[in-house]
Amino acid sequence: MSQIISLAVKEVLDSFSEGFSIKWPNDIYHCDKKIAGILIENDLSGNTINRTIVGTGLNINQEAFHSDAPNPISLRQITGTVHDRKDILQAVMLRLMEYYNQLSNGETEEISSRYLASLYRSRGMHTYTDASGEFQAEIFTVSPEGYLWLKDDKGALRKYAFKEVQYIL
Repeated sequence: MSQIISLAVKEVLDSFSEGFSIKWPNDIYHCDKKIAGILIENDLSGNTINRTIVGTGLNINQEAFHSDAPNPISLRQITGTVHDRKDILQAVMLRLMEYYNQLSNGETEEISSRYLASLYRSRGMHTYTDASGEFQAEIFTVSPEGYLWLKDDKGALRKYAFKEVQYIL
């Protein structure tokens, strides 16, 4: 679910400008600035998801930010124009339904492939930090369970759950 929601938002934004990516697991970035954050809560019954609640904060028409967020940006700042929020919401919902249908039909390989290709800093070595300190690594893959696998500069694979590793911006 995280992958299809992130892809839907990112791909709608792609129609306005280049430079959008998904910062694992589901923030949306334009270059090195955050344009959207997505929170997902699943209601489980055993191994089955009964219901998913999604909250998406997407900066659309802000001209300035008055918070301590370190790197926000809006679609208006990127494009220089005011955008209709309802049109963007409708486009995201339509794209999400397309992906949901693919997911329901078991077409998970294409979704995973698109997600991996859309990841922020998906190519090359970058600086990360974990409980042991800073290190250089490249994104290796994201497992079906949602773990981020990094390959460090020594060739070792490192597996992370959400909030176990941070990008150094």
